[in-house]
Amino acid sequence: MTEKKPAFNINRLNSLIKKYSARARTEEPNVADLTALLIHSSLLYDATTEMADTAMQRVRSRNVDFNEFRVNLVEEMVTTIGLKYPDGFGRMRRLRMTLFDLFRRHHRVSLEQLVGKPKKDVRIYLENLEGMRTYAVSRMMLLGFEVALVPIDQTTVDLLVHYEVLPEDMKPSALTELFAKKFKSDRARQMHFALVAAADAFHNSGRAEEARIKREATKKPRGAAATSAEHAKTHPKPVAKPRAKTSTKTSTKPRVKAKPKAKATARSR
Repeated sequence: MTEKKPAFNINRLNSLIKKYSARARTEEPNVADLTALLIHSSLLYDATTEMADTAMQRVRSRNVDFNEFRVNLVEEMVTTIGLKYPDGFGRMRRLRMTLFDLFRRHHRVSLEQLVGKPKKDVRIYLENLEGMRTYAVSRMMLLGFEVALVPIDQTTVDLLVHYEVLPEDMKPSALTELFAKKFKSDRARQMHFALVAAADAFHNSGRAEEARIKREATKKPRGAAATSAEHAKTHPKPVAKPRAKTSTKTSTKPRVKAKPKAKATARSR
């Protein structure tokens, strides 16, 4: 039997964590308020810490509270965080869904009801909120409830592929579950802050955008597009035979004039 290859290179991962731990945060300023942590986590995925912090400040300064932010239109929410924010419309559409779901359940935008509940129940609750991304759930479980889930977004996956920690692209949620089996909460916390710092540098260097373009170019089609592509491979279109050229030359033969018909003779009476 051939030996199974490891899913990731632990030595390269440790080197990356060590390199960026010195410049990484050690605490999350929004952790005291779970709703603020949810919003900030929704702003952070596939963005930089500076972007998320600035957007969070604008959300706080332009709204009395998070409930007022909830009732804004998606376009207004996008204007608040910045029109150039990565995936701003899609991000705010999902966050608005989450905040509305919270209000629908508890008649207020708050997560205080989760404090003191079993961590398994908390995770199920967060995962079932409308619009919630796996990244935001993992980050809330790690920083708010001390569960060893390392939040992974697509930028982090691209980063780890770039540094050869991962041999190839994989789903962020799958990598989160893989890390959960390998690392405890203290280590997961350190990894998260270090990976965020590394992702910030990856963004700012332009390599995150290069990786995205490369990934999109090599992405395999799914669903109907994949079926259509496969059908095109197995059923190539027949090559049309060239049509015979028709002569456009006019005939040079002189036309023969029709003879006039003879007049009919009158019948005899």
